[in-house]
Amino acid sequence: MIFNLIERYIFRRAMTATLVTLGSLTGIVWVIQALRKLDVITTKGAAILIYLQLTTFAVPMLILAIIPIALLVATIFVINSLNSNSELVVINASGASNLTLAKPLLILALLCSLFVGFVGHFVISWSLISLKTMAALMKADLVSIVVQEGAFTKIENGLTFHIAKRDAGGLLGGILISDERDEKMSVVYTAREGVVTKINNNSAILLKNGEIHQRNHEDGTVTVITYQSYAFDLSTFAGKISKLSLRPKERTTLDLLYPDKNDHYYKKKPGLYRSAIHERFSEMLWPFTYVMLLLAFAGQARSTRQGYGMAIVAGVAVIIILRGFAFSGVSSLKADANALYLVYGMPLSGILFGGWFLIKNRPVALPKTYSDWIERQQMRTSEQIERIYSNYLVFLRKRAGVGS
Repeated sequence: MIFNLIERYIFRRAMTATLVTLGSLTGIVWVIQALRKLDVITTKGAAILIYLQLTTFAVPMLILAIIPIALLVATIFVINSLNSNSELVVINASGASNLTLAKPLLILALLCSLFVGFVGHFVISWSLISLKTMAALMKADLVSIVVQEGAFTKIENGLTFHIAKRDAGGLLGGILISDERDEKMSVVYTAREGVVTKINNNSAILLKNGEIHQRNHEDGTVTVITYQSYAFDLSTFAGKISKLSLRPKERTTLDLLYPDKNDHYYKKKPGLYRSAIHERFSEMLWPFTYVMLLLAFAGQARSTRQGYGMAIVAGVAVIIILRGFAFSGVSSLKADANALYLVYGMPLSGILFGGWFLIKNRPVALPKTYSDWIERQQMRTSEQIERIYSNYLVFLRKRAGVGS
């Protein structure tokens, strides 16, 4: 039997709080992503299904950071509610060890760690590659998806499309294509009508009854070609994107562990591969760090006068400091391999620090000399606030003409 009755109760509350927090934060992140990409519909005319897919594919990258945060919030909620309801006092009075509270939270941390690993090692690379593939398909079918009627739409640097109107059956009217990607020559295609079609399994616009204006930038000559039918190839955009080498964060873990030595991206920035792979593995340690530190600071029953709220704040502050150093280490790892000690050292030091206090069965606390000084300062501050408030009440009574 994994859990006894109390441990099942704690695990159930912590799991529920984690799932609720994770769902809420994921929803917020998805909404933010959706709003950021709203121009895909409003200015580029994309279908709602494509819009939803684009925003959804961008979420897993941020979920990697959300999962530990959800666990942190849930742990704070559970520990605080247990202490507020005097349940921690009952647990400690029953003779239960620290393991009674730590065990369900650590198992939940293990589940979150495995989830972080699954997202980091499998989901992220798949979602980013899917996002890039969809972008390629959108480029290949840009007229039917991206180009909005009556607007000048920039597809890429030097290439602009304009469609005056769309008729039934996919017929396009009043087409203008400006191609200035070649530094030596600019080309403008015009056509009365056209239609998106497939030619040899490649996307193309079949232009009808139009002209091609070619301007040579070197000698300034202009050539005008009149045509009845002309096929403008669109598949080059998709091919151009698909040939781009994947960035390290878009690579699978296996590719990061065993990179192709001849890959031009690896030759140019090998440090990014090192940073990406160690970031994925180190992220799996943070759920344990969060739980161990919070248990060390606030895992024991305390009263409000004993600074229980400040203990939680102190634990969170230590977590933020460690996280800050770890982020710095991940960034430094791109150029300095020695930063590896910082990347793994921060979460491991938090785990060891919290574990030591759990073994000693006592909470993290300042030395008595410092804690007494802080308590005196707090009492002095409270007295000053009460004095100021009393003087303020006296002032109000005098102003109202009421005797003291």
